[in-house]
Amino acid sequence: MLLLAFGLLMGGGAMLWTQTAIADQNGYMMTNPAHLSVASYAIVQSGIDVHMNGGWMMSPSNRDIISVKITATSNNGKPIFIGLASQQYAQSYLNNVNIDKLISYEWVTNRMMDDKGIPAYQTIPGGTPSSPPLTQSFWVSQSSGAGTQTITWTPSMGEYWVVVMNTDGSKSVDVNVQVGARATILTWIGWGMLIGGLMIALVSVIILYFGAFRRP
Repeated sequence: MLLLAFGLLMGGGAMLWTQTAIADQNGYMMTNPAHLSVASYAIVQSGIDVHMNGGWMMSPSNRDIISVKITATSNNGKPIFIGLASQQYAQSYLNNVNIDKLISYEWVTNRMMDDKGIPAYQTIPGGTPSSPPLTQSFWVSQSSGAGTQTITWTPSMGEYWVVVMNTDGSKSVDVNVQVGARATILTWIGWGMLIGGLMIALVSVIILYFGAFRRP
């Protein structure tokens, strides 16, 4: 029983420490900044498919267990826009527009590791956007302006695009992007393992004590 208690204490402690060491002040475990720079009108991360077969994850009381955070910081002084939208609407808005889709990048979540990944893009030829992104009403989450912009999102079923543009819809987007997630269930599990380990350790000590006390 003491070995089981030790394992629970170590596992729970490691889980809580990892979240504290890696997570930001709001509990999101973030990647290192990725430098993304394109000559087109937008950087697009497509293919975000969320499929959940009902169950407890989709109930209104449990959906906040997991949330996603994306930050973007302009590198060229231009105010930027970052938005998440249903694939249907984003694709329609950017149809026949010159954009770059991010098709490959190795996101590094450990702050102690150097991020030496090189992003790979698929350049889609086309013209200019019909209007700046701020004029569109279909964004599920959006943020715009100078400096660092942040969006958060509680995943729901569907297919989504993340779009980064200059707020005026002009060419040449140059940003540093970070992606992160917060899973409150991991904190619950960590504390549960710690409490469970302490209780088992206490019971084990009591059993050992009284067992030794009763020996002739």
